[in-house]
Amino acid sequence: MAIDGKTFGVEKTLLEAVGASRGHFLYESGHHGDLWLDLDALFVDARRTHGWAAALARRARTCRPEFVCGPLTGGALIAQSLAVEMGAWFAFVERLVSTSGPVRYRIPESLRETLRGRRVLLVDDVVNAGSALLAALTDVLDCGGELAGLASLLTLGQAASQIAQRYDVPFFTLASLERGMWAPDECPLCSSGVPLMDYFTG
Repeated sequence: MAIDGKTFGVEKTLLEAVGASRGHFLYESGHHGDLWLDLDALFVDARRTHGWAAALARRARTCRPEFVCGPLTGGALIAQSLAVEMGAWFAFVERLVSTSGPVRYRIPESLRETLRGRRVLLVDDVVNAGSALLAALTDVLDCGGELAGLASLLTLGQAASQIAQRYDVPFFTLASLERGMWAPDECPLCSSGVPLMDYFTG
């Protein structure tokens, strides 16, 4: 697909904003990787962020969602902007941290019934291993929602595309970056003695 100048400009500003750093990092999914992004920088300039969301909404409009939903915090901020652009309803997914188990994502009780039977576009700011997106998707389906598609401003690797293929829905994104990601016991950076930094990129 040809990329026009406007689309290239959106991709360029998005990639510049996240300030990518290379090293040895621990992701929320438990994987190790060699890329860390400053995701908070995506939201500093609200008008710029809304412009990215508008560009993503134009791409994702074809899946005709009734709801746009995203995990707190970054995904929900982007999802709400998309909902405005697309004339859809908005819902968010809360991140629940437990000392006795993995991080979970759950739609608040007051919103769960409203998703039943509705077409839902699930959105995140950046998808890396896809753990947040997949956990949020599981809860959307538990609420009786119908997955219409997946979207993110930026994707790292192939996890988001693979999830979309598994559920036979489209995946929309503005930009992508390659990175290495490994299970802890297969990490070549650990084998090489590179110190591990505890940053999360989703």
